[in-house]
Amino acid sequence: MLGLEPVKIVNTKVLKVLLLLGSNSEDAIKVLSEAGRALSAKTPILRAGSFWRTAAWGFEGPDFVNQVLEVEWIGDPLALLEFCLETERLLGRVRSADAPRYESRRIDIDLLLASPFLNLVDPRLQLPHPRMPQRRFVLQPLAEHWSDWVADDSGRPVSELLSACSDQNFVHLVTDLN
Repeated sequence: MLGLEPVKIVNTKVLKVLLLLGSNSEDAIKVLSEAGRALSAKTPILRAGSFWRTAAWGFEGPDFVNQVLEVEWIGDPLALLEFCLETERLLGRVRSADAPRYESRRIDIDLLLASPFLNLVDPRLQLPHPRMPQRRFVLQPLAEHWSDWVADDSGRPVSELLSACSDQNFVHLVTDLN
């Protein structure tokens, strides 16, 4: 042996990943736009969905504005998660271990789905997002451009999950961006 270190094989698989951005700050659309610009510095944004006004979910609070971004990612989805968390921190998101699970937030970036379909279970990340089928505020914006994406390991598309969703909270397209 020549004393060479083993070569670490890097995952170079190209994934299309759907991200859900959300904010319920007073300047939510501005914050989501800033998040999109920050994300585009490291990963191409292939498509941006519309802005959607949605009810706070799991707590009483101001409405959220949500947007889906389709990004192209080369490599490990956990590295994309870390990049999204860092983007949240740069935009003022503060996470506290003792904070309630559901609360107002300046910015939230969730990884929802990957194509080709990826079923990932890791303590830090699950794909598809495990609570997506119960949340209209996720499914309605997804259905705008990605209704045919496979959304679970049984092969059901986003459109089918939306049809079956029992969440009755409102989700409205934002038409006035001022």
